[in-house]
Amino acid sequence: MGLAVIQTAFPGDVILTGGLVRSYRKSWPEMPLAVVVRPDCEPLARMMDPELTVITYDKRGADRGPAGLRKLAKELAEGPWEAALLPHRSVRSALLARAARLNPRIGFNVGIQQLTYTKVVPYRRGIHEVERDFDLLTALAQEWEHKTNVHTPVTVPSLHPPLFGIPEDSYLEVGAVFAGTIFGGLGSKDKLPPFAALAPGSVWPTKRWPAVHWVALARWLAEAGMAVIWLGGEQDRELCEQIAAAACAGAVAAGELSWYGTAAVLKRAHILIANDSAPVHLAGAVGCPSVALFGPTVPAFGFGPLGRGSRSIGIPLGCRPCRLHGSRKCPEGHFRCMRDLRPATVLRAVVDTIRETSELSDGHQIIVGKGGRQ
Repeated sequence: MGLAVIQTAFPGDVILTGGLVRSYRKSWPEMPLAVVVRPDCEPLARMMDPELTVITYDKRGADRGPAGLRKLAKELAEGPWEAALLPHRSVRSALLARAARLNPRIGFNVGIQQLTYTKVVPYRRGIHEVERDFDLLTALAQEWEHKTNVHTPVTVPSLHPPLFGIPEDSYLEVGAVFAGTIFGGLGSKDKLPPFAALAPGSVWPTKRWPAVHWVALARWLAEAGMAVIWLGGEQDRELCEQIAAAACAGAVAAGELSWYGTAAVLKRAHILIANDSAPVHLAGAVGCPSVALFGPTVPAFGFGPLGRGSRSIGIPLGCRPCRLHGSRKCPEGHFRCMRDLRPATVLRAVVDTIRETSELSDGHQIIVGKGGRQ
């Protein structure tokens, strides 16, 4: 028996799938395990488990279309994997598992793709995505117990959150990016001043806290004695550079670091402040506290932060939530969910989180100054 987890959604979804991978490995450490992800998510999958087989599926590039699906299905069919778990609610993923003749094929009872599954699991709302994914693993254990038809029950899995391992050379990557700055010590794990990681980007424009708010927050953090690193992908570089320049605060690493390097930064950061996006989930997987800013979405969808002492912030509005993933424009035209989330509110959450999770080294303290009392 072996398992292939097919998760070709966004990076944040892949990170949360790390809980399913870890729970499987804890219960069946010797059984084959593979994860199918998009090429850009390969580093995230490799940090889940050093023994994990990672298979990339470039569904919108080299592997697009029926030919690419058949090629990957053949690879899966020839491997040591018998079962498939499908946390991604995707017709393409479902067809891939079926074409590979993986059995059982277990997914949620959502969408037309469920017709291709051999077993469907209720999509429970109001719980975290890591728990929902674990429901799939529990169903797999039951299927295997039924298949063995023996008196000794198959192992009952236990739930574990994602916990990523960071390769040592990731710190060298970070050190090279920040050489000659106060963050140069990240490369050698030297003692560093207290610093916050800020990630203002998102694929969806309505999930982005306004730039002017990020400027105010960064200034207050700098005045309080906390350094700032701006994180994100290449698509976030210009936004981060503009905010950092306006705030006169922080080193911009957006577009400079791989997922490995980003994980290394978060591992040593005192806190992450970010929109509802992948960095929040990566922070949780490496043990970094976070403050997650929610606008069109809500934590009740199941994608809140998991890091120790982490917080989710949003303001009560009758129009929230308006979308499952966010959108390009506010449906109501006012964007109050993010515009009215004040920097002072976020700063207080940052201060409270840091006080609860750690004592800053060398006696550093975050002081809420005049701006934080407004």
